[in-house]
Amino acid sequence: MAYFTTITKKGQITIPKPIRDVLELKTADRILVEIPSKGGVITMKPVEDFLEVAEKIKIKKKIDPLKTRELMEKMYERE
Repeated sequence: MAYFTTITKKGQITIPKPIRDVLELKTADRILVEIPSKGGVITMKPVEDFLEVAEKIKIKKKIDPLKTRELMEKMYERE
């Protein structure tokens, strides 16, 4: 898949719709653009939002934040 695009005066490009569709990109999505240090092929991939990733994490046991803090303070007490 190859598409032409134009660089604007501000150095921006438009990602063609077929590419946005394949990458499932929506308005305001973030993407990672990688360029090898010696030039070559530029890669582009979507970056998951941290909060969306955090929602997918399943916790088996509820954690009491106050108890956790107490345990951490006790663990790091200085003598």
